[in-house]
Amino acid sequence: MKTSSIGPAFGMLRAAAIGAAIALGATTAAWAEDTVKIGVLLIDSGPLAGLKDTQVKAVNLAVEQINAAGGAAGKKLEAVYISYPGTPDTAVDGATRAVQKDGAMFITGMDTSAVTPALQAKLPALKALMLEVMANADGLTGKNCSPNYFRVNANDSMIMGTFREFLKDQGIKKWDILAVDYAAGRDSADKFKALVTSQGGTIGKTLFSPNGTPDFGTKISELGADPAEGLFVTIFGSDAINLAKQQQQFGLFKKYKMVLGNSFVIPQTLPAQGETVLGVYQNIGFVAGFPGAQAEAFVKAYKEKYNGELPPYTSADQYAAIQLMAAALKKADSTDINAVRAALSGLKTETVLGDVEIRAGDHQTARRMAISQIVMGPEGKPAYQIKKIEPGPDIIPPVDPACKM
Repeated sequence: MKTSSIGPAFGMLRAAAIGAAIALGATTAAWAEDTVKIGVLLIDSGPLAGLKDTQVKAVNLAVEQINAAGGAAGKKLEAVYISYPGTPDTAVDGATRAVQKDGAMFITGMDTSAVTPALQAKLPALKALMLEVMANADGLTGKNCSPNYFRVNANDSMIMGTFREFLKDQGIKKWDILAVDYAAGRDSADKFKALVTSQGGTIGKTLFSPNGTPDFGTKISELGADPAEGLFVTIFGSDAINLAKQQQQFGLFKKYKMVLGNSFVIPQTLPAQGETVLGVYQNIGFVAGFPGAQAEAFVKAYKEKYNGELPPYTSADQYAAIQLMAAALKKADSTDINAVRAALSGLKTETVLGDVEIRAGDHQTARRMAISQIVMGPEGKPAYQIKKIEPGPDIIPPVDPACKM
């Protein structure tokens, strides 16, 4: 396992480093060795930085278990960790370093819908394959799809498909929306508006908050003055903790019949949010208690390795991404990038997420999703209670005709 950081200084040396790496044939040599290297991008600043630790844990566990079982295509897997501040240019710098300096064949880890397009554009030149586990924007596997990019996590339309099935019989007709003010938040808000309208409902207020907001007082006051029946929240990371705690002082959530979160209450933030989010409904791709032998084994192994800690859904997605890399290597029986790309396209296999399929038409993974409610658990702490699980084929939209591989 290797770890490095990317900052402004790296950009000054990038051209020289890339040229030297190409001249030495670094990537070809690395792939010919006994290991297949995986570049793992980790955001180390901003609201998402708190997720870094659990991503590392998931990768380490997956690599350890796959290697213990014999590896893939006769080779061991090795993770190369690259920390970066979460901007497009530093993400590209990090991926470039992972491939050209460290010999990575795959890129995965932490990014956002605002960062991913820059990575997608770089993949062909790097001759690397990316398995996405975080960015949700539809366009990444829609009009902006690309041959070297594969998404393991659900896209926005799949998330909305989960909400659609759940909300059919809830009777909530008027909704307010509070979302983060960048691509993921605006895309989520637009799609939720369309969903509500399609079910005969209406939208009251739609408010956007900048990423990294320390004080939600103005938004809370505006929403609380004349609340709708339901509140849809797409706020992430440390911002989600700030919002949850601050709204409690004004009883904002109690003014709504239902509060529905999109990545708002995740396992990494729930301990800090605590009782402030009791009753909130949250879409989630994985939670302890999901059915299936692999899911149960993953939770057991994660708890044993990490002192009883339960894996969050982001860790499950990351673990599954490593599983899919190994499955593609085995299917291709090769480390040739073209062969592995072909193996990933259309791949059907069982993972910790259940049975999944990476669609050949757009490289979006069809996988199950769930709606859970935050309740007081048996240990006296807030916990997830699964309300409904939706199979992947029921929530994934058709391939976007604008996707041209």
